Amino acid sequence: MSLLSVKNLTIRFGGLVAVDNLSFEMEPGKITSLIGPNGAGKTTVINMLTGFYTPTAGHIVLYEKDEKGNEVPVDITGNSTDLVVKKGLSRTFQNIRLFSNMTALDNILVGMQHRIEYGSFLSMFPNAQKNKCEKQAKEEAMEILKKVGLEDAAYERATSLPYGMQRKLEIGRALASHPKVLLLDEPAAGMNPAEKKELSQFIRSLLNEVEGILLIEHDMKLIMDISDKIVVLNHGAKICEGKPEEVQTNEEVIEAYLGKKGVQRNVTAG
Repeated sequence: MSLLSVKNLTIRFGGLVAVDNLSFEMEPGKITSLIGPNGAGKTTVINMLTGFYTPTAGHIVLYEKDEKGNEVPVDITGNSTDLVVKKGLSRTFQNIRLFSNMTALDNILVGMQHRIEYGSFLSMFPNAQKNKCEKQAKEEAMEILKKVGLEDAAYERATSLPYGMQRKLEIGRALASHPKVLLLDEPAAGMNPAEKKELSQFIRSLLNEVEGILLIEHDMKLIMDISDKIVVLNHGAKICEGKPEEVQTNEEVIEAYLGKKGVQRNVTAG
């Protein structure tokens, strides 16, 4: 049973093949991690999954349930970013991209925009309907802030929040679109060890909100602690796929991170 299927995904920029014939599956209720040395093509993969880049070749298939409960494959390859969000994929970024001068609450509301529709008839009564929709949206946004532990910071500007809270706010904004699949691009970047430990527990808890998580991260301890499956890229190509314990001892993975002369030990990202 699959949630998201990546099949022979390839993208070229001129003569450079940034991602080469990549295939992997995401399963429901699981955390799949995508790792590799700097420049391996990890963020490029997320950019293709979310419509920022159009693949040169290959397919991205999201599985949905029909009225009878049967899995139906939906090809979302090359869809626009807004359509990808509507289909159920939402992401965060390597570098935090919040609306810095807006409150935490307003940042969450921005993530809900594509779901807020007044309708052509009800738009004839803008005050009553708009007020009702805004009230419902704010109530839901506050619930999301509560889920990510930021309800007490609802009316604080995003820039005034500590770094770790900004990371959580960005995740909250991604959750506001009601995604099936949550794509996290280096959420632990810039965090201290205590923050990373708390983040690890937080990411695992997010499986209560979404059907699956795709995680890119350089912190190998975090990766090994929470991943159900790991896909390893090097120079845009998959070199290994498996459970954490399998990946951690794979010679090709160790060589990719440490070089041919590296001593076989726990893999650490540089």
